[in-house]
Amino acid sequence: MERVIIKEFEPSHVDEVYEISKEAFPLPWAKEELIREIVNPHALNLVALLGDEVVGYVQCWYTFEDADIINIAVKNKHQRLGIGKTVLSELILQLKAKGIQNVFLEVRVSNLPAQKLYKSFGFITLTKRERYYINGEDALVMNLQI
Repeated sequence: MERVIIKEFEPSHVDEVYEISKEAFPLPWAKEELIREIVNPHALNLVALLGDEVVGYVQCWYTFEDADIINIAVKNKHQRLGIGKTVLSELILQLKAKGIQNVFLEVRVSNLPAQKLYKSFGFITLTKRERYYINGEDALVMNLQI
């Protein structure tokens, strides 16, 4: 397999990120919302590329010393190849360089592969948010101090 390259999310990536988000989430963000994130001064959005193909992405908002991972997804056919780990690792490095000390996220209680990934980075579960998702599923709130 080619090496995965991590880059900042650019306008040319919007269509592919949108397609991945439709695959990954019941309520994907609209393309207009994705475009708005590219210019958001409090956002750090990265894509994972295999050649010219976007195979994964992460969206993160940050202020002062805290950051929130909003979305992270990998194209179905490229899952379990370490792409999520690679993009998350680069995100954490870049957040650390910005002086961020705490990273937060919500994850579905049923999403055990994602929970395993986050725990491998040292994320801990802080609490559970009941009926957090549109389908009524609970979310775990996780935190990483970097």
